[in-house]
Order: sequence, then structure tokens, then C-alpha cells
Amino acid sequence: MIEVGVRARRTMGFVVAVLAVTVLAGCTQGGPATTADDAKRTIVDVVDKSAAALGGDWKVRSGPAVGVCSKTGGGRGAAYTYVVDRLDTGEPASDSAKMEDHWKREGITTERYESGGEQPLLGVDGTSDEVYSVSFLANPKRYSITGVSVCFDGDAAEMQGNGE
Repeated sequence: MIEVGVRARRTMGFVVAVLAVTVLAGCTQGGPATTADDAKRTIVDVVDKSAAALGGDWKVRSGPAVGVCSKTGGGRGAAYTYVVDRLDTGEPASDSAKMEDHWKREGITTERYESGGEQPLLGVDGTSDEVYSVSFLANPKRYSITGVSVCFDGDAAEMQGNGE
């Protein structure tokens, strides 16, 4: 039997790994060119509308924060990552289905996710021409939505130095 603390650390480790892969897997993408302002506004809108679709008391955990991404055809660009979460969860399976339906209505291509184990984490990953990725993780103790904008022309380090 696994202690609750060990399970929580494993779960948090999994969430951190998913976030790292989402950001570090690269923001290499095609799609339409966009400005920094458009990318930021779009990812915040997608994540906030997704949170509103499920309701509840969502809090910003991170961002929107700018980071480095790889542009199609080479070169570096910048992308925004925005993360919200809520502690008051519902039913992970039905909430994952609701999120998937919401994203499909918004034109986001989706794929269901389920980790292994006795109490698997459920979730949905999505992508579209307007967002590089968006993910909903339904942990029985915490829900989170992470969005990564499309990669745009920009110097992430310079933008961070300017307060982004």
C-alpha cells in the first residue's frame, strides 16, 4: 500500500513531467504567423474559456509566461505558457468528457489521456492552428489546464527582461 504522501509526490512528479514535455517538446509548428499580443491573448482566452466550461474556482498557477520555442524551418521564437488549477474537483471521467466536448466545439483536435495504475489520472490533450497545445489533467485532488501558445517571432529572454 502506498502512503498518501508518496502518491501525492508521484502525482505531482507526473504533472511536472507532463508540463516539461509540453513546453520542451518544442513549439515547432506551422500555422499562421502571429504576434506576441495575439499569441498571449489567444492562449489566455482558450484556457479561461476552458475553465469556465467546467465552472468552479480556478486560480492562476503560472503565467502567462514567455519561453523559448523552435520555429518551423529552424530558428528560435517565443511562446506563452499559461496554467490554471482548482482544488475542488468533481468527477474526473465526466469532466474530461465535458472538456473534450468543449474543445471540439472550439475547433481543437483532442486526444484522451489515462495514466496507468490503480487510480489513473485522466485528461485530455488538444491542439489547433491557434494554440500549440492545451491539456486538462483531472487528478482526484486537483484539476489543471495548461496552455502553450503558437510560436511567434520574438526573443524570449529579451521579453522576460522587459517584464513578460
